[in-house]
Amino acid sequence: MTKPTHTLSWIAGSTLTALALTIGIIGISLTFSSTGYADDGRELNQAIPQNAEYSAECGSCHMAYPANLLPADKWQAITGNLNNHFGDNASLTPEATARIEQYLTQHAAQNGKVMKNSKPLIAGMGPQKITEQAFFIRKHDEIPRRMVQDNPKVGSFSQCSNCHNLAEKGIFDEDTVNIPGVGRWDD
Repeated sequence: MTKPTHTLSWIAGSTLTALALTIGIIGISLTFSSTGYADDGRELNQAIPQNAEYSAECGSCHMAYPANLLPADKWQAITGNLNNHFGDNASLTPEATARIEQYLTQHAAQNGKVMKNSKPLIAGMGPQKITEQAFFIRKHDEIPRRMVQDNPKVGSFSQCSNCHNLAEKGIFDEDTVNIPGVGRWDD
């Protein structure tokens, strides 16, 4: 091998090695800084604290949805109309409503870590009801009615935690799905 060829090979090899190291360092830094959007929510449950009052009040009728599933304005619309909460009266004392609203808006989608499926909502798009969101429908469109609505062990799609074992923490990935009376579910 001639000296110029050896020098070019060395430069090319060094450049590729430096590039690979740079990509690795960027990947590691993004992992540790938790930037970006999570698909399954595993990173999110560490950043969003649980709220006992919200879990007790809202979780008595349906799963207490993770605050980062909706933007603040959607949560404010929900807490501002609890006397007609999707057809039910879910009224609370004004003080309890204010505390729960503060928690939800403080940890809402646009205020920090969000699930990537919440991005359209931040722009004001999409319905208010989580089970009517396009991403929700897309993720559940293959599940037969008999497995959820007609299943007394589940009852409704609003009872996420009945099938998603880690839903209360904001983790909805397929690895956590176990439909009561049916078993594990995979797309």
